[in-house]
Amino acid sequence: MQLTGSAFLFVFLPLSLLPVILLPKKHRRLALSLLSVIWYILANQENLPGLLHIGALVSFAVLITYLPAPRTVTAAKLRTTIGVTLPILSLLSARIVSEYFNTAYRYPMGLLFVTLGVVSYTVDQARGDVIRPRNPLELIGYLLFFPTLIMGPVLKSKQYFDLTEEPAASPELFCAGIRAYMLGYIKRIAVAAVLMRAMGDLLTYGVTATSPLSLFLLLLFSYLYFYFFVTGSADLARGVCAMYGIRLPRDRGNAAFATTPDRMLYGTMLSLRTYLLDYAVLPLRRKWTGVGGKFFTAVLLFVITVLVFRTRAESLLFALPVLVFALLSRTEAVKKMVSCRQPLRILLTALSAMLCSFFTLSILLKEPLQIFSLIIAAFGHESVNGPFYILGAMQDSTYLLIVMAVLFVLYPLAYLRKPIRRKVSERTQMVLSIISTALLFGGFLISLIYFMPQFPLYAEYAYGIYRM
Repeated sequence: MQLTGSAFLFVFLPLSLLPVILLPKKHRRLALSLLSVIWYILANQENLPGLLHIGALVSFAVLITYLPAPRTVTAAKLRTTIGVTLPILSLLSARIVSEYFNTAYRYPMGLLFVTLGVVSYTVDQARGDVIRPRNPLELIGYLLFFPTLIMGPVLKSKQYFDLTEEPAASPELFCAGIRAYMLGYIKRIAVAAVLMRAMGDLLTYGVTATSPLSLFLLLLFSYLYFYFFVTGSADLARGVCAMYGIRLPRDRGNAAFATTPDRMLYGTMLSLRTYLLDYAVLPLRRKWTGVGGKFFTAVLLFVITVLVFRTRAESLLFALPVLVFALLSRTEAVKKMVSCRQPLRILLTALSAMLCSFFTLSILLKEPLQIFSLIIAAFGHESVNGPFYILGAMQDSTYLLIVMAVLFVLYPLAYLRKPIRRKVSERTQMVLSIISTALLFGGFLISLIYFMPQFPLYAEYAYGIYRM
């Protein structure tokens, strides 16, 4: 039962809104906790080992939280070390086992975000900067907060308890939530799903073995898929939470047009970068100052980010050019050239997107090293397949072209929305808002009625992706 599934949209969401909205404010966090537990059980009922894994991790977090306070500094440090180390080892073990032995163990949905939550609460508790929940169920609710378990945003413990202290539903916030949910739904079902199936068709029909054009399309689609899936998931989370009366932070930046590839990756999940800076990078920089410390922590931040998406060593290989290019582009000489030369800025943006696309394609392929085979096959001999053959191999090529055309026409206009609003009257702003809402609702209906039956895998299954 995913946030894009029919069971969630037509049954769980309407029924869950009633207790959250109607209950007194002081009981709403408890209601959200119960709803999160119920949702997680329903969403993972076919993965009993994974459900037990999450249950054991959550029980460990509750146990270590409610143990008596340590009496010595050494005991406190030991407790914090155990509370951080064991969840991380659990996560890495699950990722590696599911990566290489997926028939024996299926990775439980949301394990990454549950682990980040356990680490966040343990470290904040050691720092003395935490809001203690009124009962263990509220802590469990934070760890299993279902709107953010698919792809964020990553909420730190104090941030979650502040946001859910007294959820205040209002008509304005509820309408904003509906808009955000519709936008995320369109991104996930009408854009990301189409791109994923197109990539699957290209690989299934073997077009990439003989055509540079199809290889280029694979790289382009993989980057766009990554961007729209991650940002769409965050929009869904923001929309659902807003309907519950909770304002989640915006979780993306100007990722699509960044001049460095690392900013493209971080731009899709700003909250993950903020989390890693707070709990990993900044503590190390306090102990290791100077240029060497900055370099080491920058590399560490990037490596951890890559491991979040894929634990295979091959993915680190494809991420290495991204890191090198990002470090080179941060030098003072390059910064000066970029600031005064627009063509160079455009070139750097194109190169960053290309490097990111190799990394995102390595995430989606079962065997990341298959990319080398695709490159060799595509440029190893003269191509005999033209664009029409390539489009014909993709069963969704008709509305793939429509989706791509809409993206390249409408999506850049979103970045001009704020400047336009500052230059027009309030009445014009209202008209534009009504038009955009009508277009958004129309796109949501089309996604719901036409695209969701076409792509049930992407609507109902965890993460909406599979290894190609």
